[in-house]
Amino acid sequence: MGFSTFVGGDPRYDGTRNQFVRPGGEAAGTFGYTVNGAISIVSGTHRIAKTSAAAMTIAPPSASEEDCRLTVVAGTAFPHTLTVTGGLGGNAADDVITFAKVGDSISLRAVALRWVPEGAPYGAVIS
Repeated sequence: MGFSTFVGGDPRYDGTRNQFVRPGGEAAGTFGYTVNGAISIVSGTHRIAKTSAAAMTIAPPSASEEDCRLTVVAGTAFPHTLTVTGGLGGNAADDVITFAKVGDSISLRAVALRWVPEGAPYGAVIS
């Protein structure tokens, strides 16, 4: 299994934590967001941890980001929204994902310059 390159260097295996970590100790492929803004287009788990409702966005993937896979998960119990520019699968009517409870999540994959859900969202609502 291959790993993506991360800012600050490639991940290394930490046997005491039984996981790959980035230099500096963070788990590889785990990203946290505590303010409104854009989700980074990097494979991994993206946790919304804002202590009030978050307004997040994600741009369409570029050709070089084809097959990028990310999971967005609510880390706090607030009505977070993720606006998908261009809509899921290119359907502009399906452009907002709402997370209400801790653990609500959706996995997305970059396919043909669009974000496509991989399986059904868990608790998150697409509208």
